[in-house]
Amino acid sequence: MKHFIFIFLFIVLGCFPVKANRILYPWRACPAIVPMGQTIDILYDNTAGMPVDSVILSGPYNRVILPVDTVRTGWFEYDTFTKAAVSNRIRVTIPKGTPEELYDLIVKSGDETNVSRRSVKALKVWRNPHRFIHISDPHISRQWIGTPDNGYAKELELLDRFIEVADIIHPEYVIVTGDIIHDYTRFDADSLGWEGVVVSGFEHPPLAEEKYKNYFEGANGFLGVYGLNAPVFSIPGNHDFYGPKQDDYFAKASQWNRLMGKRVYGFSYMDTRILGADDYLGDPVVDIPEQSPMSGLQGLLLDSFLNTAGQGKIRIMMQHRPDRIDTAFVDRNKINLLLNGHNHRPHQEFVGATPTLSIRPGAVCRSGEIANWEKTLGFFRVFTIDNDIFHYSPPLRFCKNPTASYDKLMMNLTLVFKKENTGIQTSNEALIANHFDVDLPDCHVRFVMAKGKYKVSEGTIYQIIETSKHSVLDVNVDVEAQSNKLIKITKR
Repeated sequence: MKHFIFIFLFIVLGCFPVKANRILYPWRACPAIVPMGQTIDILYDNTAGMPVDSVILSGPYNRVILPVDTVRTGWFEYDTFTKAAVSNRIRVTIPKGTPEELYDLIVKSGDETNVSRRSVKALKVWRNPHRFIHISDPHISRQWIGTPDNGYAKELELLDRFIEVADIIHPEYVIVTGDIIHDYTRFDADSLGWEGVVVSGFEHPPLAEEKYKNYFEGANGFLGVYGLNAPVFSIPGNHDFYGPKQDDYFAKASQWNRLMGKRVYGFSYMDTRILGADDYLGDPVVDIPEQSPMSGLQGLLLDSFLNTAGQGKIRIMMQHRPDRIDTAFVDRNKINLLLNGHNHRPHQEFVGATPTLSIRPGAVCRSGEIANWEKTLGFFRVFTIDNDIFHYSPPLRFCKNPTASYDKLMMNLTLVFKKENTGIQTSNEALIANHFDVDLPDCHVRFVMAKGKYKVSEGTIYQIIETSKHSVLDVNVDVEAQSNKLIKITKR
């Protein structure tokens, strides 16, 4: 049966340009966070059967060769609905002394080099308390600027500027609760993001591949989520397919597997357990039943994760839709926090017997929200987990005027260097301006300096990466609400 499924998938997906070998985890939808000295299992689709030569972490200022503990060959399933699987599971260890960084993961086998970009966050130690950012509904690309074959997603203009803000806040991870892309594309929209020409389907560019590429890599000089200096965990929403019919659940879920990897998963950050569910792509009978969503395959998988990882101290669940909550699952597993999206207006309420806080941030960058922008657009939330307690910010808008053109956006958090931060200076200054009404602890500044020994006037140097030409210093600094903080760096 497994061989039949493999052949079927090969035929169904054979018309798409994919590599013979691929890294399926950690990858786009589900990256990895790994402290030094701990192991990670890489899911590797080694259809050519070539020996694994080396596994490497590649950062902007260093490379780390990972000791390979084991390479297992077999059938390693990562989606219980589509039966998507890989042939290799590679266990590696993060060596002691690895600089803390968000790395590209590289697997070399035979004559192939396979890269999973921005997919492994190596940590010195778990942080307690720790923070994450929640965004939702970017809808890349609902609206397209330029020609179908040579354009970009309009939503990137706002997403790019949000990323600037998020990188200063420097969370441990970012959660995106669905509607990553959009199942149609709107050309020549009006000033409100409506009217124009609407297309969809496999044969109409931009194709699903290009939409996801925009989401991750950006386009036209605008950043995608790979610009975030934190791992980004994504789950599907009702718009996260392009081409398949609305009721072709297998095709929709398989498309996600092919372009994003894992669709339903759990991960841990210290004693926090995070569950990612898909309440739209799978079918309403076996995968996520209509009346009791977590009584199907997804619930079994997430129960299994909690049984293996343990209940932890805080349990967080990600799903897209806020109005179809399986309270039996939520109560049984004592879910503390339910993150969702779908409705673009920020909201929070308690559900179930635990009780569980069900909360959404608003839409971070969706085009078509211009008419309602004051209530819906440009929002995110910051959450802080402290052992078995969590705190959260009000919905924060990353700029004051999200309907303005890109070059006229007025940011609510900025970082400006006095001199070029390119590794040629022996002194510099960085000014952080916080216009939010909330304090922001441990904001991040990375100074790239000429090689030498340095000190800072404010904050704490928590890491130094030495290269042959540069000294790269990562600084944490607290910035109070509605205030500025100037950090000077000079030679010792």
